[in-house]
Parts: sequence; C-alpha cells; structure tokens
Amino acid sequence: MNLKTRIALNLSIAFSIIMGIVMTVIYISFANFRKAEFKENLEHSAVVTANYISKLPQKVLNNDDKTVDDINNDEDDFLIKEKILVFNNEKNLIFSNVLDERLVWDNSHLNNLDKKKKIFWINDYQENIGIKTKIRGDFFYILTSAEDVNGNPKLNFLKILLISIFITSLAFIWVFSFYFMKKQLKPLDDFKDKITDVTSHQLTIQLPEQKSDNEINVLIKAFNTMMKRLNEAFLAQKEFTTSASHEIKTPLTRMSFQLENLSNLTKEEKSKDYINSIQNEVFQLSDTVNSLLILSKVEEGHDVHFENVRMDEVIFDAFSKVKKNFKEFEMDFEIKEQSADGDLTVKGIKSLLEIVFINLLKNVCLYSYEPKAKVEISETDDEIVVKVINEGEVLSEKDQIKIFEAFRRGKNSQNISGSGLGLRISKRIMDFHHGEIFYTSDKNHNIFTINFPI
Repeated sequence: MNLKTRIALNLSIAFSIIMGIVMTVIYISFANFRKAEFKENLEHSAVVTANYISKLPQKVLNNDDKTVDDINNDEDDFLIKEKILVFNNEKNLIFSNVLDERLVWDNSHLNNLDKKKKIFWINDYQENIGIKTKIRGDFFYILTSAEDVNGNPKLNFLKILLISIFITSLAFIWVFSFYFMKKQLKPLDDFKDKITDVTSHQLTIQLPEQKSDNEINVLIKAFNTMMKRLNEAFLAQKEFTTSASHEIKTPLTRMSFQLENLSNLTKEEKSKDYINSIQNEVFQLSDTVNSLLILSKVEEGHDVHFENVRMDEVIFDAFSKVKKNFKEFEMDFEIKEQSADGDLTVKGIKSLLEIVFINLLKNVCLYSYEPKAKVEISETDDEIVVKVINEGEVLSEKDQIKIFEAFRRGKNSQNISGSGLGLRISKRIMDFHHGEIFYTSDKNHNIFTINFPI
C-alpha cells in the first residue's frame, strides 16, 4: 500500500469514527430526552390521579367490595393507551381505568414503593411509573403505564435518518479523501515518475517548483539541485573519457603500424615473436579505447538510433575481426531454435553489439584450453538467446560474482595480458540495449549467455 492510499485510508477511518460517535451521541441524547419527557408525563398523570382520588368521598375510599370503577377526571388525556391502577393501604386494587381487559400486576412493584416513594420501569413497549401518596391519613399506591406512541416512532425515524446520513457521509468522505489525497500528492506522483525516467542520458531533468515552502516543494528543490550536480559530474566524466580516448587512439594507431613495419624488417624469429607480442598488446588496448570512445559517444546522445540488426551477422563480423589477430581461432555456430516468423533480428546499434561479441570471442582465444568457441543462438516469440561456450578453467564463485566489474580479472588470467575492462564494457552495452549478460559454468565449460528482448 502506497503512502497516498495509506493517508486517505487513515483519514477516512478517522472521519468515519468521529461521524459514528457524533451520530451515536445524537441518538442517545434524543432517546434520553424522550424517556425523561415521557417519564415526566407519566408522573404528571399519576399526580393528577392522586388529586382526583383526594376529592372522592371517604365512603368511596373505604369501600371494601373491591369493585373496579372507571377513573374519570377533568384533565386532558395526553397519554395514549394509558393504564392507571390505584391500590389502598392494604395493597388492594380499588380504582382502574381499564375496562374489558383482565388486569395483571406485579406485587413486587408495590413492595418497592414501601422503600421508595417513586419507581420507574419499562416492560416491553410499556413504560411504567409508581408513586406512593398519603391522602387523608391513608397511603395509596398509584401505578401508571402507557406507550409513547408519539416519541418512539420519532426515535425510530431519527435512527433511520442518522444511519442514512452516516452511510451517505461515509461514501462522501471516502471518495473525497482519496480524491483530495490524489490531488494534494500529485507532485509526489510526478516526482516518482521523473525519478523512474532518470537515466545517465536524462540528467538534465528538472521538476517544476512551486511558490510554497511545503515539504514537497523542499524535496523538489533538493532533487533539482542533486540532478544539476550529477549532470555536471557526468558531463565532466564523459568529457574526460572522450578526450582521453581521442588522445590515446592516434598514438596507438601509429605504434601499430610501426610495429608491423618493424616485424616485416626483422628476420630473427625471436625478435618477430617479441614484436608480435607487443603488437597484440597494442591491438587489445586499441580495441578497448575504441570501445570506450564509441560507447561514450552513444551515451552522450550522438548518432543514437536503433535499427534492425541480424544477430548472426553481428556474430560473424565479430568473428572475422578477432580472426585477424588470432589466426588459429575457430568458431562452431549453431541455430538451436528459431520461431516461425523470426529472422534473428533485434533493435540495436550494430557497432556496439559487435564490441560485445568481440570481447567474448577474444576471451575465448585468451583463456580457453584451445582457441575454439561454440556459439548457440535460439529465438522465441519474446527474446533471442545467444550462448558463447568454451572449454577452459572454470571461474570460482567469488570471481563469478565480480566478473563484470571494472578492472576485475579472474585467477585464470594472471599470466595473460589484459585491461579487465572488456566484460564491463559489454555489460554496459547490454544495459543500454535493455538486454542481459551473465556467466555460468558446467564442469570445464565456461558459458556466457546473452538475452535480447524482441
């Protein structure tokens, strides 16, 4: 989960919790208000009943026939489905407003009124209140119950309304949070895209700076400063490489011609061998300088255009150039697999790809038991794979890890001249072509594998 999604998610959850708490407080507050108001109405009804009883004649109050009479009073009946029960001092029912219904009550409530002057309880949908009052020297128990047919529907409506508002608010908050985070953190997305696009050829990238001094703008300014310094450092390095390569290439060419002329003038075999050895060193150094010169020009953006290149032609051209310096060198070429519509063609720069195979084939001549290489090429719908195989001393695991580093040479090259730059240059060329090159071994076989995406 990225930072933008995490912030939006946390913000949405926080607002959802706050909204839920607010809705719950509103509902509970209204429910408590409704309950208190209805309790007050019940208590008022019980007081009205007590006033009514106090106006009755004494003989009615002392009636022992336990006749249930209808309670009538002049007060407005503001409670719906109200039930009023009046008990005398002996807890016998003497009055009720309930007709045509069997009366049932719980004596425990009457007993509780001996301890408390007033009690309140809820039974299903009925809310009840009981009071104990003294009238003309005698105690009377009044139980009043009713259903809040006005308040309960309002409470249910409020609950539905709050739930609807909560769900709607959640949807709005979540959509708004993700939209808000996406808009506010858009400079970070642009920053990420620019960093992803940065290569050694695009060090002049500068992100647009804002007028504000927020953290994102500070980060953008630091990035632009870093890119400027990197570009200056790379330009200085490339300028030095190009200048040095030009300066070295000319004297190397002269040395090569002079050594060749000297070899033709010398008749002694020992002197010729010595001259040829020096000439081979000059050829290797010249190839390295030429490779660096071509690669630096390409990386600077000069004449960079990819074209269709047949890999079999590149391999044979590289073989012919290596053959000039190593007369005994042989190559066994084999096409292992080829797709139906394939023609062994990749997008690339032929001069650079030739350098890759020149370096690999030259290593075969220098480090093999015999100057012979086996080259296998296969093609699928997705890639072209080339393997350069030779028999020779296998590299150790330590040397295999560092084989493509600059100036790194294995133990099998201690008595053989070389710069240690060939494989490093080949690796840079393959990276430039978005391909891969790696080393493996099988018994006494060294295998370099090259993958080209199609």
